[in-house]
Amino acid sequence: MSKVVRINEFGGPDVLRIEDEDVGAPGPGEVLLQQTGMAMHFADTMLREGKYHLKPDLPSAIGLDGAGIIEAVGEGVESFKPGDAVCYLFNLGAHAERRVMAADALMPVPEGLDPRNIAATFLRCMTAQYLLRQTYCVQAGDTILVHTAAGGMGTLLCQWAKALGATVIGTVGSDGKAVIATAAGADHVINSRKGDVAGAVHDITDGGGVAAVYDGIGRDVWEANIAALRPTGYLVNYGHMSGIIEPIDPMQLNSKSLFFAKVSLPHFMLTPEAKREMADDVFGVIADGALDISVSQEYKLADIRQAHEDIVGGKTTGSVVIVP
Repeated sequence: MSKVVRINEFGGPDVLRIEDEDVGAPGPGEVLLQQTGMAMHFADTMLREGKYHLKPDLPSAIGLDGAGIIEAVGEGVESFKPGDAVCYLFNLGAHAERRVMAADALMPVPEGLDPRNIAATFLRCMTAQYLLRQTYCVQAGDTILVHTAAGGMGTLLCQWAKALGATVIGTVGSDGKAVIATAAGADHVINSRKGDVAGAVHDITDGGGVAAVYDGIGRDVWEANIAALRPTGYLVNYGHMSGIIEPIDPMQLNSKSLFFAKVSLPHFMLTPEAKREMADDVFGVIADGALDISVSQEYKLADIRQAHEDIVGGKTTGSVVIVP
C-alpha cells in the first residue's frame, strides 16, 4: 500500500485527501518507484484550485515532480535497474509514497546528488535553463531584473545569472527576504511593497533600464516591467501569481521596441533529446557549484494541507520538498 494525495473537487486546502492505494507491480515498460522527495510549487496550489493550465479529470491524484529509488522494473525495461536514483517532471500523481510509472518518463540522477534535493529543485532548474539560456540568453555585462528573488525560482535565477556575469536586480516582498536574495547573488534588492520598482531600477541603471525582466508575477507588475526595460529589452513572463496579464497593447511594446515572451517549460523539451540536453546543462552547472539546490523547507506528506497554506500565504522561501 501507498499513501497518495487526491482531490475530489477543486478548492482550498481542505479538499486535499490522503488515501491508501494498492500500487501493484510494474507492467511492461514501467518501474515501481519508492519516492524520496516530491516537489511542492505554487503551481500545485493552482492545480488544486482548478486554475492551472493542466486541469485534470476528478477525482485525481496531484503533484507533478519527484525523485526516488527504483524498487522494481517491468518487462522490457533496460535503461534502469533496481537501486537506481531517478527523477521526473510533469507527471501527475507525484504526491505519493510509492508509484508505478513509465520508465521513459524518468531521467537518471547523477551520482553524488541527493534525489530529495533534485525533487525539490529540478523543475525550477530546468525552468531557469530555458529562461536564461534559450529565451533571452543572458550575457556577461547584462543587467537584469528578477522578480520574487527570494523564492525558489528567483534564487536559482539570481545564482545562474550571476554565474553568467550579469548584474542582478531582485525584487522581494519584505526586508527579511532581501537577505535571502542578496545571498543568492542579487547585486541590488528592491522591496516592492515599500517603493517604486521602476523608479529604483531607473536609479540603479542611471536611466538606462535593464536588458531583460524575468517575471513570474504577471498582471500586477506589467507597467513596472515595461518602465524598467531598456529599448529593445526582453520581458519574459513565465507565471502569473497575481493574475493573468491583461490583453497587450502592441504600441506600448513598440514605444521602446520591446520583445515580450510568454513561455512554458514543456515547449522547450518536446523531444527526449531536447530534455536530455537541458538536463545535462543543469547538472553541469550544479556540478560547477553555480547552483545551490539545497532544500529550504520540508513537509511530511501527512502535512500536505499545511504546505499548501504556507505557500499561498507567502510563508515559504527557497525550495520546498514533500517527503514520505
